[in-house]
Amino acid sequence: MSLCKKILAISFKEKSIFRFDYLVSTAFSFLYIVLKVSLWKGLYGIGAGAVNGIILNEMIVYSILSSFTEGVTKTSVMKELNDIVLDGSISNHLLLPIGLKKYMFINSVTKNIFWTIYGIVPSALMAVLFFGIRFEIRFSGLVLYMLSLLMGILINFLYSFLFGSSVIWFRNSFFLNNMNSVLLKLFSGALVPLWFFPSGLRALSDFLPFRYIVFEPTAILLNNRSAVETGSVLLMQLLWIAILFGGVTFVWNRGRNRLMIQGG
Repeated sequence: MSLCKKILAISFKEKSIFRFDYLVSTAFSFLYIVLKVSLWKGLYGIGAGAVNGIILNEMIVYSILSSFTEGVTKTSVMKELNDIVLDGSISNHLLLPIGLKKYMFINSVTKNIFWTIYGIVPSALMAVLFFGIRFEIRFSGLVLYMLSLLMGILINFLYSFLFGSSVIWFRNSFFLNNMNSVLLKLFSGALVPLWFFPSGLRALSDFLPFRYIVFEPTAILLNNRSAVETGSVLLMQLLWIAILFGGVTFVWNRGRNRLMIQGG
């Protein structure tokens, strides 16, 4: 545990050196939210009523909160795995006393902490003030959102690590990283909430983990889920964590043996 704390502290200091990068990213995050909100305003039109039971103000709130959730849960572990395998530095990472998976997770968490502090929170607050919206958040909903958000972070990390490990066989998984970005944007509800999905795509999303990364945590915070539905979402998140953890353990153990055989 003390070793993990030291790695976390070192990684945190390392990220603090590049605070300016995160500050610059705040502006781009804010513009991203403005673009999403402007798009929905255009689609709804002036004086438009509810669409699928969702009014324009709810869509603006969803756009801001989903952008916050998307930023907090994101991870670059798939790209990082691809890079360290291609440049051969994975051999050094395999010597880490806490294991590569744990190290990359700690590193991903510290990135998200800084990204949240310097990028996500300021841009979300600016968007709320800029659009002058108000919305109610219940304390119980906030607690359940935080719990769901933490599991969303873990789901995205495990999923990305699982498919990022394919670089061991493919030697370059750059195409998978691009494909994953498209799938995540589409099925996580980051761009379009699942409320507006046609029945076929919505049914497909039920069998994928992406909705539990952005859409479901955001829906819980917006009080769009009943107590029973919230319980079902949390159980499904736990199930996906168990499935992905099992997949990561199996694939990584086989991949590590393959690296050893190749001299990696």
